[in-house]
Amino acid sequence: MDLSERLGRHLAESRLLDGAQRVVVACSGGGDSTALLILLREWARERGVSIVALHVHHGLRGPRGEEDAGFCARLASDLGLPFGLRPVDVPSNRRPGESLEAAARRLRYEAFLAFARETGEKTLVATGHTLDDQAETVLLNLHRHAGRTRGGIRARREDGVVRPLLPFSRAELRAFLAARGAAWREDETNENERLFRNRIRRRELPALEAAAPGTARRLARAGEAWTRRLEVIDVRIDEALAAGDTPLSGPWPRALVVALGAEAAARLLVRASGARGAVPGRAQLSRAVERLLKGEAQLAESLAGLRLVADTRAVRLAGRASLP
Repeated sequence: MDLSERLGRHLAESRLLDGAQRVVVACSGGGDSTALLILLREWARERGVSIVALHVHHGLRGPRGEEDAGFCARLASDLGLPFGLRPVDVPSNRRPGESLEAAARRLRYEAFLAFARETGEKTLVATGHTLDDQAETVLLNLHRHAGRTRGGIRARREDGVVRPLLPFSRAELRAFLAARGAAWREDETNENERLFRNRIRRRELPALEAAAPGTARRLARAGEAWTRRLEVIDVRIDEALAAGDTPLSGPWPRALVVALGAEAAARLLVRASGARGAVPGRAQLSRAVERLLKGEAQLAESLAGLRLVADTRAVRLAGRASLP
């Protein structure tokens, strides 16, 4: 079964694109996004779904960035697809304390979603994240001690972003492109090992793969499995909040908190506050739950406007979740 057929089967089973009338494909010119654009064009042709290629130009790479934009425009033209170009000014819109890479990523997604809203309802945004990206993210989160909190890359985000290529490796995608005689552009910033993800990509994951072939795929499966668990937690939290049964008052069985770690409490804070970003006091909360995991029986600590109270049987979050 070739890659086109495998993607079709994956989309049928996952239902990632069900109901979409239009899919905006994030096109950087790299191998992953180029493969995604070609594959989705073929998938959509018999299904009446419109495919649009969109390139976000950060203006951070000088002439190279202009060349990337031109490549993406030509690729879309060769495929007979409409093309959009959105420039973003990263330095001027960078938030205090935000890295240049994080600002570029945030603005890129904002541009994708704004473009999708302009094209009408039932429009999704598809990005070219792969199995390798999933494995790298799991390792990155483990290094940041966030593995149990964040899981991996979600196949579908609440805002309409989908990742159809998560089951497939970069090697598979490049073999697909080579067989088609399709060109793509390599991003030289991926060689910059000052960025932690690039060090994982170029050194750590290849070393693990060499020592135990199949490591990347196993890591990706682990990330996907934990992400599914977190999604279930989110649904239950949303249901409880919608029913007026605010879970902040607890108590939670201590065994549940031990099993879940800090993410359940942190996600309750996020959901109850209506926030979708970082939660003040989250690091404190993580440390407090870590103490629970180490077997401390009694605990009372002020966290983000409420108190975490624990004994041998239960854990209670008492008070209101108020974020400044």
